[in-house]
Amino acid sequence: MSSEYEHKPRVFAEEPDIVELRDDFNRVRDDLGWWITRSDDNRNVRFNLWPNKSEDGRKHGEDAWPWDNASDLEIFHTDGLINQSVAMMKSALKKSNLVASPVESNDISSATLVTQFLRWLMFSQMDELPKESEVLANHILEKGMGILGIYWKREVQKVYRPLTMMDIMRDPDITLAVENGDFVTASEIMQNNKPDIADPDLINKIEQAYRGEAVEITANEIICNRPYLQTYELGRDILIDSNVMDLQSARSIYCLHYFTPEELKGKIHSDGWDEEFVDNAIEAFTGDQPSVRQSQPHIFPTRDVEMMQNYDGLIEIVCAYRREVDTNGVPVMSMTCFTERGEDDLYAIHQVIKTHPAHYPFVAFPRERISQRLFDSRGWPELLRGYEYGIKTERDSRRDQASLSTVPPLEYMVGRAPSAIGPGAKIPVRRRGEVGYMETPRPHPASTEVETSMIKQSYKMTGRPTDEADAVGANVYTQDMVDKWLDGWKEVISHVWRLQKAYGDDKIWFRVTNNQQGAEIIMDATGNRYDVDLTWNTINADEEKQAMKLEKLGTILAQFDRNGQVDFGEFARIFVESMDPNLATRLIMPRETAIAKEEEETSADIAKIASGQVVNAPPNANAQLRMQVIQNYLQGTEEIPGQDNQKRLQEDEAFQARMKTYMGQLQQMVTQQQNAMIGRLGTAPGNMPPASMG
Repeated sequence: MSSEYEHKPRVFAEEPDIVELRDDFNRVRDDLGWWITRSDDNRNVRFNLWPNKSEDGRKHGEDAWPWDNASDLEIFHTDGLINQSVAMMKSALKKSNLVASPVESNDISSATLVTQFLRWLMFSQMDELPKESEVLANHILEKGMGILGIYWKREVQKVYRPLTMMDIMRDPDITLAVENGDFVTASEIMQNNKPDIADPDLINKIEQAYRGEAVEITANEIICNRPYLQTYELGRDILIDSNVMDLQSARSIYCLHYFTPEELKGKIHSDGWDEEFVDNAIEAFTGDQPSVRQSQPHIFPTRDVEMMQNYDGLIEIVCAYRREVDTNGVPVMSMTCFTERGEDDLYAIHQVIKTHPAHYPFVAFPRERISQRLFDSRGWPELLRGYEYGIKTERDSRRDQASLSTVPPLEYMVGRAPSAIGPGAKIPVRRRGEVGYMETPRPHPASTEVETSMIKQSYKMTGRPTDEADAVGANVYTQDMVDKWLDGWKEVISHVWRLQKAYGDDKIWFRVTNNQQGAEIIMDATGNRYDVDLTWNTINADEEKQAMKLEKLGTILAQFDRNGQVDFGEFARIFVESMDPNLATRLIMPRETAIAKEEEETSADIAKIASGQVVNAPPNANAQLRMQVIQNYLQGTEEIPGQDNQKRLQEDEAFQARMKTYMGQLQQMVTQQQNAMIGRLGTAPGNMPPASMG
């Protein structure tokens, strides 16, 4: 590879060179041949796939050893270890604590809103997340590498819907579907701006709606408009130079997609794909042409035929992502979609991706970093192959030995072979002892010991404790694996946030956060940058132990907190977040919100008491804060001086009695809280309220 290829930036051209793209695509694919071979080997180890494997767990044929019908067991030891860790990684992502931290100081006030929004978007709206994260985790552990793509997905479909005059009056730009697949607005039809696509029947229905008649039309309904995630298999679904040190430093990335002819035609209207290209691609991949699997067997060298049937009849589209510069020398990210078949000058689309300037919409998840080269990361089957086969050997041997012990070989006189053998069989002999069973070796305990030793070694290599002595080391290993996993998702969520700012509807922001700051936060392209942090402690996997630990910590903090330094509200938030961060978001409101809510409710209670109503203090209220609000009320405001409030309290005995009852209830809550704490600790912590109001 030349230094020119490595260092000279490529300038984005208005028209792509499809021949050059195809050549480079084939070069990168051939370069990944070794990875595909290794990936297949890992898959074979994990799923116990070997040549001449039978379905009955026995060896058959001339090559069967030590005899025909000998044991040939499936172990799935590595598969079980991977499945356990995949489940843990999914749980770590789901229960992780997501926090958006502002890069600039003026964004601090909005960080909580951004955090709330991203949690809602990732874990409530992205329905594909559970499936894609599971596939991704399997790729990481099995193959050593997982690749995740992040896109903006917008899906539109025709639906039947009633149309009324109020609908048109409220939204003159309401989008309607016409027969040829185009879309037009009601106002455009009524103004005759698009007579070439305006359906006369549709015009008639709109006129009926204007007259107040009930009509039904086909309308354009958005069914999906949000960030979307998709996992790719390296070497098959996505192709990258194997010598890259970091995915974002690759000069090109090729992503393969498969469409039905109908789906491909839909791309003309939904994504602006070239119609001539679409027709040419459909023609090139249908008829007498071989299927993708048949024409390109090197892509799927060892996969089961059943798995590859899904690709038959589909059209393969290659999306090329390339790091380039524009005419001003500014780095950009280009995307060109083409096929390996068809005419050389045709392509689906060729453009600069404005939402990902010089940044690929993919995130790599290597299992390990053992060198500068990204693809040197190994999967567990590669590391555990010897243990998988060793455990199988010991189990096969013990099963064969058990078979020998159950039905040992027969000894008989030469020329006197028994005619039958089995329960109830009658064997004629001349004298006793002519026919007998051979003595078989007894099971040796060393076989079980060897297997146990191999299992323990495999546990240590995958972060599982074999005894209390290595529990700490195992937890460190597992925590490191989880941290690497969540580090990748930090980058993913940053991609999601950029896409949301570029394409998201600010109305969604208002609905989720109920905050008018949304337009400024979402639409400001120059500021409002946030660092995303994801954390999860592997100790939290045992919720019972975690709860006991935190409860003990709370007791210790309360006992030694003499100066009111411990924030027990924050401690409660941490306590719940350790169990379930998403639950904590719903259960525990921000401190500022909680204080404002208590102050607002107390002020409302005072107003009700002043109007003559009897009000009781709500249970579990922040009694100390509410008493402070009452003190502030007695001190007065600019509008109502304190002496006026105090005068009314003194002169209005009924008002005084109602306030006294309300304050007495608050005081009782404070005393109960204090007594409960003293009962547990033997003394009151430093931040407990006083025993009386004074």
